[in-house]
Amino acid sequence: MNTQSNESPYKSTPSVAADAPDPAAPAQADFPRSRAMQQSPQLSSVALTRMLIGMCLIPVITILVLFYYMPPAADGELKCQFSTKDLPDQDFYAIDYRDRADYQLGELVVSNLEEDDWTHLNILVNGHYQIYDKVPVKAGTSKSYKLDRFVSRAGARFSLRYNELKSARIYARRNNETHDRATWTSNFVDRKAVETEQ
Repeated sequence: MNTQSNESPYKSTPSVAADAPDPAAPAQADFPRSRAMQQSPQLSSVALTRMLIGMCLIPVITILVLFYYMPPAADGELKCQFSTKDLPDQDFYAIDYRDRADYQLGELVVSNLEEDDWTHLNILVNGHYQIYDKVPVKAGTSKSYKLDRFVSRAGARFSLRYNELKSARIYARRNNETHDRATWTSNFVDRKAVETEQ
């Protein structure tokens, strides 16, 4: 008679306790803390929170203090005159813009009425189209700018076919002892009256 053994052909492995250290992991004693790490101060969570709050509050407080104590900044006013050349008449804009002919003319004339030269000019028309000019405008002289040279920040050029000239603003640096920046704004509400002043 063949007697069958109750023993399992597979060897059972001893169970490992959940809190037992992993034999493959390095021992804690293998990585001792250096002397510098032991002597360095430890930052608690409360101290870290206070430090972060302080970092956020200091810039805000600084800005408020500067806003309260610093005098208000104001640009000077230039002695300037704007005039125009070769603009289309009002009948041109009475036509629907899709039926208007392409218009290549049109200039803005900037006159320096001061005793100081102007440098670093920034001229803005209709609030969106601008041009930069580093060439000085001498005192008592005028300089002409073609309106189709003015460009918006999006890269669109000013076109009298689609836009009537309504306003102009100039920023310039005076070539004097202070080298201050000043500005001048003009609205072309009655453009014909401005052109007759030339």
